[in-house]
Amino acid sequence: MNQTPMEKYIFPYEIENFKDGRPWDSVRVGPKRYVVSSTFRDLASTFYNFELRSDDIFLLGFPRSGTTRCQESIWLLNNNLDYEKSKSIVIDERCPLLDLDMQFSTPLSLEYSEFQNKGTKHSLKKTVSPLKSLPKAPSPRFIKSHLPLSLLPPNLLDTTKVVYIARDPRDVTVSYYYLMKRMLPYDIGFEKFWGAFRDDKIFLTPIFEHIKEAWEQRDHPNMFFLTYEGMSKDVASTLRQMSEFFGKKYSEEEIRGLCEHLSFDKFKTNKSVNGEQTVLKTVDIINDSDCAFIRRGKVGGWEDYFNSEQLKESAERWMSENLVGTDLPFSI
Repeated sequence: MNQTPMEKYIFPYEIENFKDGRPWDSVRVGPKRYVVSSTFRDLASTFYNFELRSDDIFLLGFPRSGTTRCQESIWLLNNNLDYEKSKSIVIDERCPLLDLDMQFSTPLSLEYSEFQNKGTKHSLKKTVSPLKSLPKAPSPRFIKSHLPLSLLPPNLLDTTKVVYIARDPRDVTVSYYYLMKRMLPYDIGFEKFWGAFRDDKIFLTPIFEHIKEAWEQRDHPNMFFLTYEGMSKDVASTLRQMSEFFGKKYSEEEIRGLCEHLSFDKFKTNKSVNGEQTVLKTVDIINDSDCAFIRRGKVGGWEDYFNSEQLKESAERWMSENLVGTDLPFSI
């Protein structure tokens, strides 16, 4: 097993308290002031010093950016398109979320524990903290994280291959709202959620800083940067490029088969990826298709929700202010 020497880094950023009506205690981290769970206080150095292997493959992206479909693509391309195995093992086990512990108010201290997350509609059942399971996992490891690059090991890109997926922040806002509506004990309404997201008060915001960190590294040989919009427009082309990035070669027929497997209708009914068997189980399921884990997947769907002049102007101003001076691949 090829493994890089373990280097102990000193976590360089201050962690500030952040209340402001959060459904659970939150903190802000570093000069970009990312909002994270207060659990991060105990885990920051663990994430920052996570021991990497040269054959690891990381998938990064802000929540609700299309990371689940990207997870499935990465795993299949690197496992000889083994559809039977992919359907028999839930995606959370094939490609664990490194920062799963950070989603909760306390770390996952017990293996195979029953855990009720205070203030949400979910319980966490029979799961192992990825921070405990991944060091013992066989290579190659497939690892997902919603953390920005600056909160992950500083030698990440020089050690492993990294895929980053970005999505139009307006579509992310809508999808994130419905995820929170499903999880939290009360619905604050879309307009209020949008205001909090725009003002960087929602978990893992600011989203533009998150994306920019990866965009600045897009030319690194170990970085494959893609957008949800680009993948949706031409899945086959994206898969070919991704195959080349991983040093894999598949026939056009095999690529077409993978495109079919990843089609939205099939993905939504695939129990290994659609959230039905993931570690988060809904206790009080909302009877609303918009709250499904695999929701709509529509590019530009944000326009259906920013449906007043005030909301449209607010979103346009937000996009303009954050895109100025950049060449990020998003239109206003």
